[in-house]
Amino acid sequence: MKQKVVIRLSLNGNDQKCRTKAFKIAVSQSGVESAAITGDGKNQLEVVGEVDAATLTSLLRKNLGQADLVSVGPAGGPAAAAPAPAVAAAAMVQSQPGSYYYAYPSYQYPVYQVTDSYGESNCSIM
Repeated sequence: MKQKVVIRLSLNGNDQKCRTKAFKIAVSQSGVESAAITGDGKNQLEVVGEVDAATLTSLLRKNLGQADLVSVGPAGGPAAAAPAPAVAAAAMVQSQPGSYYYAYPSYQYPVYQVTDSYGESNCSIM
């Protein structure tokens, strides 16, 4: 089923390089029929086709930074103008900040040899 996916990108002003990169990522996905930059600030990517919205949003987040999934709905003319309110509410996804971790270096501890001193003792009591 063809659907229309709208993803909000965090583009810095008139950054043509980021827009080009977003287009390349979008059209590299299988099932994409068209992609366009829309919105007042030209910061929304609209993709039409049989595409997985979550996968596309994740790829855009990895390569461009912040990307939010705004809406997913059926593609078409006036017959499918407004998606159901439940679908629109479920489609709102907040972007998660990247998880950062610190890799601690592994230490090489010295190995001490423990010997059995009972057999080699010079003590006559034992």
